[in-house]
Amino acid sequence: MKLEEAVKYAVDLLLSLPRKSMIRIIGHVDADGISAASIIAMALERAGYRYHISIKATKPDLIKEIEKEENDLIIFADIGSGYLNEMERLKSNVIILDHHLSYDEPPENVMYVNARLYGIDGSKEACGATVSYFFAKAIDDNNIDLSQLAIVGAIGDKQSITGYNKKVMEEGIANGFIETKDEYIFQGATLKDALENSLEPYFTGFTNANGFIESIGLQPQKKFEELDDEERKRLLSALTLKLLEQKCNEIEWKRRAIYGRYYGNLYDMTSKLNASARLNEHGTGIAACFGDKKARERVFILQEKYRDEIRKEMRAMEKKEPYEREKFIYFYNEKRALGGVLAGLALKYLPNFNMNKPILAISYNDDIDISARATQDMVENGINLGEAMRNAARAIGGEGGGHPVAAGASIPKGKEEEFLKLLDELL
Repeated sequence: MKLEEAVKYAVDLLLSLPRKSMIRIIGHVDADGISAASIIAMALERAGYRYHISIKATKPDLIKEIEKEENDLIIFADIGSGYLNEMERLKSNVIILDHHLSYDEPPENVMYVNARLYGIDGSKEACGATVSYFFAKAIDDNNIDLSQLAIVGAIGDKQSITGYNKKVMEEGIANGFIETKDEYIFQGATLKDALENSLEPYFTGFTNANGFIESIGLQPQKKFEELDDEERKRLLSALTLKLLEQKCNEIEWKRRAIYGRYYGNLYDMTSKLNASARLNEHGTGIAACFGDKKARERVFILQEKYRDEIRKEMRAMEKKEPYEREKFIYFYNEKRALGGVLAGLALKYLPNFNMNKPILAISYNDDIDISARATQDMVENGINLGEAMRNAARAIGGEGGGHPVAAGASIPKGKEEEFLKLLDELL
């Protein structure tokens, strides 16, 4: 069976319900999850259904939070694979549209549509929003405009535009909703602002980039677009050497920018949805997906705040050394929402954190939240963070999972050392 066929069965379940039924949507707390939930909500609204959206983090009591609700149907988007063995506690039928690793069998009340079940690499070729897009298209072929948000989800999960993501892209382009063009990553800002504010790539020691820029004979207040070919070559050569000194081995100065008819630069839209997710303004992100003007203005403010917080934490991490175990390294951060992005950036751009081992960010909240990141090379050499985090967390009464290259877990307080020892054994 193909993914397109599987979502049709899920849509049949939906359409068996009378219009005006209340559909519960649960999305994951990131750009992919917000995109996926918004795709489903728009498709339901167009089909005449009522809905209620919540954006949730992966945590042990997720099912407990919703099991007393009275719903006609619950749709989990970009989340749910880690809770299959608890779904029978829910009072309604359930549809799961996901791409994360799972090792459990779905109960009878669950229609489980996971990209991985149909020969698709859920880490690279299809995200939660991709699966949700095909679900929306199965409701109505005219939902092709939602391809824009599906690509936002893929960008948010740092996937490649291959496999089913490529299918989505091609449909969006063919129908005039998406266009692509090659662009330099530095656009619009002065050289000083571009280098000091850049997160991908992240440059160490650039609290003030004036000295670096002037040392290669350029003016800090000039914009990248104002440089001639020789000046651009000089700048990019110097920055390449800088990143190599930071032990960064993935360097690109141009990328295929993707634009949506309704959302503009989809990389930028992804950043805004991530900010709304991490700063606990999920509703603002969803409203922005729906095209609300005030929400669009608000997510820009959230994006700037989020990026400022990341830069502040990264500047501090430049001066720190991580803790080290045999199979991984780890650090503590106070802001749970930043854990995953800090781990990913540190692994790629901070030489003091580049030890050819996966990296964990640990945050104390009501529970202990842990975000883990690896590289593709590590995965090809046998690392599977999703499996290891899931098994280590469950063994001590927590919950975890994700992908081989990126995963998360939530564990009870007082269980940190036990978890770390188990994880070291499992990796």
